[in-house]
Amino acid sequence: MNLICIPAFNESDFIENVVKESLEYVDKVIVCDDGSTDDTANLAKAAGAIVISHKKNKGYGAAITTLFNYARDEKAEIMITLDGDGQHTPSQVPSLIDAINSHDVDVSIGSRFLGDTSASNYRKTGIKIITSAVNYGTNLKISDSQSGFRAYSKNAIDAIHPTEEGMAVSTEILLKISNKGLSIAEVPIDISYGNDTSKHNSVSHGVTVMMNTIKYVSIKHPMKFYGIPGLSLTVLGIIIGSLFLDEYLRTSFVSIGLLLCGIVLFLLGAILSVTSIILFSMANLIKDRN
Repeated sequence: MNLICIPAFNESDFIENVVKESLEYVDKVIVCDDGSTDDTANLAKAAGAIVISHKKNKGYGAAITTLFNYARDEKAEIMITLDGDGQHTPSQVPSLIDAINSHDVDVSIGSRFLGDTSASNYRKTGIKIITSAVNYGTNLKISDSQSGFRAYSKNAIDAIHPTEEGMAVSTEILLKISNKGLSIAEVPIDISYGNDTSKHNSVSHGVTVMMNTIKYVSIKHPMKFYGIPGLSLTVLGIIIGSLFLDEYLRTSFVSIGLLLCGIVLFLLGAILSVTSIILFSMANLIKDRN
């Protein structure tokens, strides 16, 4: 059984058409109504979708988690996620399914950068920066880390258990894909932003996603993010401390600025180094238990 799963929050203007079009390509369409205050749930039901409702708005990631749980319980063969705002075209669903069935991969992602996109330059730049951070911290080499148009095989559905409630869930899932050793492919898609229906401030949204991306990647590779900078700062602090001591022994002059700089750099480096060791140990402990 193949499912299209749609997270939706106040999408009454689009959800009916999205559901009807989606039903042409899969066995069932599941909509997670994330605490909408409009008629999203009723319109989705009327269009033929199975609707799961959150009593209050929990966030995009929470809706994705609910949809993963449903697909897992239903033992779905393939789960496709797409947005409820009309940006994604359901007619491109077969391409994502084909990537899984024909090319034997666990996850396929619809990339707007391999197809035709009307995304603004600042949006493209932001997504590419986040994608670069994701690629740096994983063994994945993808072009669109923030695409919500994805297909997951049964193996991936069973392996991936998201925990993020916000938009950072897209990054979290990619890191879980990397950690679990799941195979991945990208498929070119066309996407239309229309009047830009996003309910999030682009700048604050981008900063939040980027910070969470750094959080996940730094936990996965603590030595790169904390260990190397920590060791460098510690050595620099020692060097500056030596310069202070040398000047004091030669001239008896106490350079407060040099002393404070050396102490601050040394302590900051020590803290980063200890942090890297703790995170590295925790990551390996979790890996061993899994």
